[in-house]
Amino acid sequence: MALGASVYKVNLNLSDTDRHVYLDTKLTLARHPSETEERMMIRLLAYCFNASDDLTFGKGLSTDDEPDLWEVDPAGVIHQWIEVGQPSLDRVKKGRSRSGAQQIFTSGRGRDQWWQANAAEFAKFQHLTVRHLTESEITELGALAAKNMTLSVCISEGSAFISSDQHSVNVTPLSELS
Repeated sequence: MALGASVYKVNLNLSDTDRHVYLDTKLTLARHPSETEERMMIRLLAYCFNASDDLTFGKGLSTDDEPDLWEVDPAGVIHQWIEVGQPSLDRVKKGRSRSGAQQIFTSGRGRDQWWQANAAEFAKFQHLTVRHLTESEITELGALAAKNMTLSVCISEGSAFISSDQHSVNVTPLSELS
């Protein structure tokens, strides 16, 4: 019998002073059985850095035709294609062909080798931003994960300060632009 997704509820208060986006919302995150809490929290971080009315989470790791997050307008136009981890070059090319802009939030072991192997090819892509997180940032994000979370996120000058009742984390992804 296959394991089902774990459901996480998030009460999110977001203040993004870089983009002048302010919202208080409730989100439901489904964590695939093969996904770590750290990766799920990076998806949530990606949501915070790109929050908009049309931004939604994709169907998950088991779906090849959708990214981790995407911004699709009511007419079906994909404005943002956002991946987490170390997507294959083919997957990034698929996103490039289907969307106006792309972002990758890198994570995981082997990230540096993945970046070295793909950086030259990614440099050819227009409208691609790669955001690198450190292992310590990823670990600290994972420590915030709980089945029911209340998080306050303040984004300013490219850094996110995330706090819960018990922990706080400062995350400053290093961005590579194409």
